[in-house]
Amino acid sequence: MDIQTARQIKLKDKMASMKLLSLTCILLLSGLVVFGEIGGVAAAAEPCPVVCIQGGYITCDNYPYQKLDGCDCECAPKDGINCVLHHLVTGDTFKCPAQA
Repeated sequence: MDIQTARQIKLKDKMASMKLLSLTCILLLSGLVVFGEIGGVAAAAEPCPVVCIQGGYITCDNYPYQKLDGCDCECAPKDGINCVLHHLVTGDTFKCPAQA
């Protein structure tokens, strides 16, 4: 085998290794994105610990056009801005205090 052929084989091996490394990185990053999305959904769907007898919902300025589950201001999202509690039975509304 001459030097030129040996160099070509070595170059082909390097290119194959680079392709495999690139594919591995893409798969790992894709997995991280998928698991990050799943974790975000699970965190957002955390149920309110308050047991409700009367029905109600919560609205917040930063959740436009959404009626969030809950009958107590404790159920308002932690990042909620100007949240208001609406009781279905009485029709009363209460402005929830800002959460820390």
